[in-house]
Formats: sequence, C-alpha cells, structure tokens
Amino acid sequence: MRMYSPDELDVMAEAYLKALDKLPVAQPTIELTQRLVEEIGAAVAKGMRDEDELAAAALARSNLRPEL
Repeated sequence: MRMYSPDELDVMAEAYLKALDKLPVAQPTIELTQRLVEEIGAAVAKGMRDEDELAAAALARSNLRPEL
C-alpha cells in the first residue's frame, strides 16, 4: 500500500469534493465513492496534482458524465 504525503492527501480530498459536485447522481453509492477514490489515488501516484484534472479524470475513468 502506498503512503501519501499530507500535501497529496489534501489534493486528493479537494479533487474528490470537486468530483462529487459534478456527479450526475444526487447520492453516490459506496461502490462509486470507492471507485472515485481509487481513480484519484492512482492518478496522484502517477504524479498528477491538479485538482480539477484529477476530478475530471476520475469521472471519465469511472464512466460517469458530469452534469452540464
């Protein structure tokens, strides 16, 4: 299991909140929440740090379409 720095955790938390704001559902399931967290964590582990990009990428990889 990878250990994340405090800065990485802050970026991940903000990206998750931004992804939640763009979800096409009002109440995410536990499975959806886990999927978003996994996707954001994987992208951070690869070096991505932009919160907006992280949120958009997690939604795209989770096959979700943000509300327009």
